[in-house]
Amino acid sequence: MGLYRSMYTKSLEQPEKFWGEIVSQFHWETPYTKFFSFNFNIKEGPIYIKWLENATTNICYNLLDRNVKLGHGDKIAFYW
Repeated sequence: MGLYRSMYTKSLEQPEKFWGEIVSQFHWETPYTKFFSFNFNIKEGPIYIKWLENATTNICYNLLDRNVKLGHGDKIAFYW
């Protein structure tokens, strides 16, 4: 439980660092131009949260293809 709590705390106190480490584990076709932006104040305009603006990725590549390239093509990728 200690690891969970430290990760949770880091995600709140240093969201760009925490999530930056997570997203760095994935392949990106197009990198993001802005990592994180938000507005929670209705007086300043519409409420919004934006993550990884302009980034694109390929889910199939991240979940399957790169594991085949790493030599795991003979392993079950998904149980139904």
